[in-house]
Amino acid sequence: MLSLKRDSLLNLLTDLVSVPSVSCSGHENRLAELIMEKFSGEAYFRENPSHLRLLPLEGDPLERHGAAAFYRAGPEVRETIIITGHYDVVDAEAYGPLKELAFSPRELTARAGELDLTDEARADLESGEYLFGRGVSDMKGGIALMMAFLAETARAGDFPVNLLFLGVPDEENTSAGMRGCLPWLIRLREEWGIDYAAAVSAEPSMGTPERSGGMVFLGAIGKMMPFFLCVGNEAHVCDYYDGLNTSLILANLALILEGAAGTSEEHAGVNLPPMACLRFRDLVKNYSVTLPERAISYYNLLTVKKTPAMVLKEMKAAAGKALEDAIGRIAHQRRVLAERVGERLDFTPPVGRVMEFSELVQRAREKTSGFDAAVKSFMESLPGDLDKRERGVELVYHLLDLAGEKGPLIVTGFLPPYYPPRLNLGETIGEKAILRAVERLKAEGERSGLHISTTEVFSGIIDLSYFGFQGDGADLDLLAENTPLWGSEYRFPLEELKCLDIPAVNFGPIGKDDHKAGERIHLPFYLDRLPGLFSSFVRFVAEESAMTER
Repeated sequence: MLSLKRDSLLNLLTDLVSVPSVSCSGHENRLAELIMEKFSGEAYFRENPSHLRLLPLEGDPLERHGAAAFYRAGPEVRETIIITGHYDVVDAEAYGPLKELAFSPRELTARAGELDLTDEARADLESGEYLFGRGVSDMKGGIALMMAFLAETARAGDFPVNLLFLGVPDEENTSAGMRGCLPWLIRLREEWGIDYAAAVSAEPSMGTPERSGGMVFLGAIGKMMPFFLCVGNEAHVCDYYDGLNTSLILANLALILEGAAGTSEEHAGVNLPPMACLRFRDLVKNYSVTLPERAISYYNLLTVKKTPAMVLKEMKAAAGKALEDAIGRIAHQRRVLAERVGERLDFTPPVGRVMEFSELVQRAREKTSGFDAAVKSFMESLPGDLDKRERGVELVYHLLDLAGEKGPLIVTGFLPPYYPPRLNLGETIGEKAILRAVERLKAEGERSGLHISTTEVFSGIIDLSYFGFQGDGADLDLLAENTPLWGSEYRFPLEELKCLDIPAVNFGPIGKDDHKAGERIHLPFYLDRLPGLFSSFVRFVAEESAMTER
C-alpha cells in the first residue's frame, strides 16, 4: 500500500531508485511500468482501472511512455490539479568504482565515504541524516512523494478537486517526455471532461536543515539555443588574403556574445546567466592547408522575457557585426602589409550577408528538384549516433550546398531543445490562486518552526515550462520555421502549447549535489515534515482554485 508514513515512503523511494531509468538508456519504461504496478495495488484503481494509463510518446524512437493516474473527486467536478515530475535520471559514471551501487541508495550511503566528496557532503554523510544515490533528490524523491499523496487522497475520498499524477521520462535530455505527453493532456481533458486549474511539481530545492522548509519556485526559466553557421571564403594558406577564415568570424562573434552582460536578463532583482557558447568548431571533414570555409557555434540562452522574435533580431545584429569586424580586420591587415613593402593595393573588401534558416530553406527548395525527398535521403544517410544538435548542423550544411550559397555569410536560427519561460505574473485568476496558496503554506510552515522561502524562477531547466505559452503564438511559428528538424526529428507540440495556460508551481524535498556523486536527500525533512506540508499545499492550491472557479 502506498503511504506517506515514514517507512512506506522511504521504501517506495528506494524501490523507484533501484530501477536505473537513465535518460535514453532503454530502461525508462521499466520505471513507468513499476509506477503503474504500485498504483494498481490500490483499491481506488482496482475499481477504476481506466484511470491508470501508460501514455505512448508519438514518434519516440525508444517507444517510451508517460505514466498517468487520475483521481476523480466527484462525477460533476471539472477542476483538476496536475501533480507532475520526471522519473528519468542522469547516468552514474560520476560514482566511478561504486557506480554499480548508485541505484542501491542504502548500500551506497553505507559506502559513500569511499567517494571523492566535498567537505560539505562528507559532513552530511557523517550526520546520518542524508540518503545518497542517483535520483534520490532529482527527482525520484518527489515522484515517490506525489505517488503516496495521490494514493492516500484517493483512499480518504475527501479532496475538493480532481488530481492527475503525470510522470514523464527524458527531462534530463531534451524533455521528450513532457513534449510527448502534452497532446495526451489535451485528449484526457476531453475524454474525462475536466479542466486543468494548476500544475504542481516536486523538484528538489537546496536548504540548510535547521529551520528550512525548502523553497517554492513560482516559475520556470526559458531556454533557447541560437546557432550561427559561418561561411567564409576558401584559400590556400599561402594566399591568405584571397580568402576569409571562418575561425575569425567565429572569434568575433564570441567577443560580441560570450559572457556579455547585454545577453543577461534581469528579473525580480536577479541577473540571469549570460550567453555561453556550447559548441565552437569548423566543419572541415579532412586535414588540408586550406582556410576553413565553414564553421559552427551555438549558444545557451536563458530567458524570462525575450521572445524568439526578439532573440532572432539580436542574433542577426550580432552576426552582421561579427562579419563586419572580421572583414574589416582582414582589410586593415592587408593594408598594413602592403604599406610595409610599398605595394600599391587595389582591394575592395567583400560584403557579408546574414540569412535566417527559413530563408536558406526557401532558397534551397527553389534550386532543388524533389527537395523534400533529397532532404529525407540526406538525413537517413547520417550516422545514427549524432545527437539532434549535430544532425541539425549537418542539415544546415547540406542546405547550403543545395542552395549554392557562398560567403561571407552567416546563417542563423535555433537548435533544439526549446523551453518557453513560465512565470507567475500575478495577473490571471489561476496565478493569483497559487500565490494565495503559497502564503498559506508559508504560514503553516512558520507554525511548525520552518521557514519556507520563495523564488520567482527555478534556476534550472524543468518541465513546468511546457504548461502553456505566455506570449503571442506567432512567436512560436517563427521559432518553428527557423529550427532545423522541427516537426520531424524534434517533435514539438506547437498547437497544444498555444492552447494551454496552466499556472505552475514547484515545492519539493531538500536535496544537494544533483547529477554529482554526492547527490543526496535530507531524510528528516523528507520523511517527517514534507509529507504534511506537501499535502497541505496541494490542498491549498485546490481550495483556492475551486474558490476562484465558483
